[in-house]
Amino acid sequence: PIQPAPRLKWPVEGLLLDACNTLYDATLWQRWLLQVLRRLGLHTTYRCFFHVWKKDYLDAVHRGDREFCEAFREFLQAVGLNRGQILEVTIACQSRRQRWEQETRLLPGVRTTLRRLAGAGAALAVFGDCEHRGEVLRRRLEMMGLDGVLTAVVSSRDIGKTKPDPCCYAAALAALNLRAGQVAYVGNDGDDLAAAARLGMQTIAFNSALGVEAQVHITRFADLADLVETPVRRSAVG
Repeated sequence: PIQPAPRLKWPVEGLLLDACNTLYDATLWQRWLLQVLRRLGLHTTYRCFFHVWKKDYLDAVHRGDREFCEAFREFLQAVGLNRGQILEVTIACQSRRQRWEQETRLLPGVRTTLRRLAGAGAALAVFGDCEHRGEVLRRRLEMMGLDGVLTAVVSSRDIGKTKPDPCCYAAALAALNLRAGQVAYVGNDGDDLAAAARLGMQTIAFNSALGVEAQVHITRFADLADLVETPVRRSAVG
């Protein structure tokens, strides 16, 4: 039998979108790093390796509590690299990250879908766990093709908190001037989606791992247009 198309439970007036791995692929540099470290004798899985990196080191960078290079060197030391290896990997890492920032592109369907939703009257906000402030993240997204589309862009550096802290969602909702019930959260991380749901937002999982819970799951970013555009127009008319 044909499965019914996914639907939100009630109309929304806006979307709160995660930045990393929802709008663009943020794993390229990480996968490159894991390959380098495997050649140096480290044996681990991607998920375990970067769970430790994010929770114990990167979150502090994204909150503005420490610099990236300092946290990265300490991380490499903790996984067992010697001083020479740390220097080698750090230099290569800096070059790779700079190239990534220059070459990052939106995932397929993101630009056209968000432009269509903005044209339909949806308010669009992005929250990014990011080492840069919101205005820098906004400029990067605009250079990727989202100029004139986003109502608000908020970074973890702006508020000193990272998702899933409720303050992150509250800051984005305030920037949208909307209540939680008027907004759907779009992301890929299970903890982030669960936190949004607890605050009263509807949740849409995109580019997520198996087992991640959300009200609606979509496999193509373009599916957002059919999911959200009509409710937005109805709420605008109402």
